[in-house]
Parts: sequence; C-alpha cells; structure tokens
Amino acid sequence: MVQVKAYGKINLTLEVLGLRTDGYHEIRSIMQSIKLHDTLSFEETEDRLIYLTGNCQFLSYDESNLIYKSAKALKKHCNTTLGARIYLDKKIPLEAGLAGGSADAAATLTGLNKLWKLNLSINELIDIGAHIGSDIPFCLVGNTALVEGRGEKVKRIKSPQNESLLIVKPDFGASTKLIYNKYDELDCHKSLNYTDLMIKEITNLGDYKKYLHNDLEKVTTTIYPEVQNVIDIMKRDSKYVLMSGSGPTCFAFGEGKSINLLYDKFKSKYNDVLITTMKTKN
Repeated sequence: MVQVKAYGKINLTLEVLGLRTDGYHEIRSIMQSIKLHDTLSFEETEDRLIYLTGNCQFLSYDESNLIYKSAKALKKHCNTTLGARIYLDKKIPLEAGLAGGSADAAATLTGLNKLWKLNLSINELIDIGAHIGSDIPFCLVGNTALVEGRGEKVKRIKSPQNESLLIVKPDFGASTKLIYNKYDELDCHKSLNYTDLMIKEITNLGDYKKYLHNDLEKVTTTIYPEVQNVIDIMKRDSKYVLMSGSGPTCFAFGEGKSINLLYDKFKSKYNDVLITTMKTKN
C-alpha cells in the first residue's frame, strides 16, 4: 500500500491578467500550501481497473472525479494495464477555493507513480496534471510558488515564516465560472504589482502580508455578500485577511488568543471552520 497526503492551498496573491485565446485566464499568483490535507491510499489490484471509494458522501466516485481522471491519464501516458484500488479520506472542504480536488489529483499522480514503479519525473507529472486541472501543477510542487499562465507554470520560491491561519468557508460553494465571467465585465485596473512586491518582501524577510491581494475578491463579495461579512468579522481581530482563489473560503492570520476568539465566533455559524498552519520548506 502507498499513502499520500494531499495538501490544500491558499492564494497569498491572485492577479488576473486577462482572458486567453484558449478560454482560460492568464494569472500571476503566489500559492501557499497549508497543512490541512486529504489522505489517499493506493493498493494494487489483480486486474487493470481503477476502483475509487472514499469517506465523503457528497462526492461522486465515478469518471467525473479528478482522482479517476488523473489515474486514467497516467495509465494512458505510460501505456500501462496496471490497476489500482484508491481510497480518499477527505478533510479539505468542497468547493472552497482551497484546491482540494486538484490536491487529490496531484496525490493520485504521485501515489500511482510510486505504486506502479513508473519512475516519471516531477516535470512529466506536471505536464500530465496541467491537462486535467489548472491548480494540479502547483499541488505537485507544493510549499510556496509563483504560479503563472493558466496555472501550468510553477516556480518554487522562498517560503515565508510559518504562521497559523484561521480558515472559514461559508456553507455554500462559489461558481468559479460565474466569478471570472463577471470579472471580465468589470474594469478592475490596479496600480500595484502585488505579486512581485510580495516576493521581494519574502526574500528580504519583510512584512509580506501587507501585499495580500486577490483580484477576484471584489467580484465574489458582490455576488455573495456573505463572503464580505466573513471578511469584515475577521478584520475586527486580524490585521491580515484575504479570500482564497475564487472563494468563498477566507483566511486570517493570527496567533494564540486572537485566532481562538475568531474561531469561536465562526464555529457556531458554519460547518467548515478550522485552524491550520502554512506548510513551508526552504
């Protein structure tokens, strides 16, 4: 048996540069792994089939699942007839902007590469993953990275100091397609290059959090006012607050008593409220 942890992510910056000819959006983002993770278990089978099960009743375990798609793509790439039994222990909230599905897909590529002794390089896995989902390349690289293109260009950068985070997901999912479509309709010009400024601060051990920024936050909070309400409550107790991805999940930096007080405020209101830390390695 092979077990792989699938770590979630947050966006410390997310800048949308425009719509590409392929229908995707060009982005620049600093993505950061967090220690909140799913766990995938892989076992060999005597036949060539992929069997997928898990503990989350709200997920489909058929060919629409990114885990299944990743396994099939890997089989095709390597022209192998090997099969596997895969079990997903789900902890990352669904439809949260935390890349839970992409993390599971990345863990599938990593786990089956090991189980089947395929010996593919990380770059080969990234190439396969990029054709399945935009966040999968980052999830394969992990820790802290500059992500560009539609998500397929990933460059590891120095990680900031490890810090605690409060993660809050309101009890609904946000439509990524709707949010990007609305963003395209708006004039969201900005004067600062938040991503480069943050990289400079991280490199110089400065206050990188002052450059936390998400181009989509203005759009998501307009469509889903409850997200703005979460942000407003967080800002009463934390100086540094941001929405992750296209939302609706928001996160706040904090330590000790302050983050515990915030946790108590939200835990009675929403199901998905937790304290975690950044996953860093330099």
